[in-house]
Amino acid sequence: MFSEGQRAAVRSAFILAGYSGPLMTLPVESEDERWFVLSSEDFERLHCPGDLDQVLTQLLGRKVGVFPLPEDSSPVPFE
Repeated sequence: MFSEGQRAAVRSAFILAGYSGPLMTLPVESEDERWFVLSSEDFERLHCPGDLDQVLTQLLGRKVGVFPLPEDSSPVPFE
């Protein structure tokens, strides 16, 4: 999966964007993408979520997005 360095860099990017809680993703359906989800309140507090998407895309080398948690989803921990 991801190296310890990549996971640390992702954590740091979220912290710089204003979020320091647990990192959750939607279940992986394709190895070339990751979709991070946050509560609506946490998502609203992010600084420049579009910039965070771009940084995470570069860090992980795949398509990445950060979204409010959909009501009908079952997120999993980011690993």
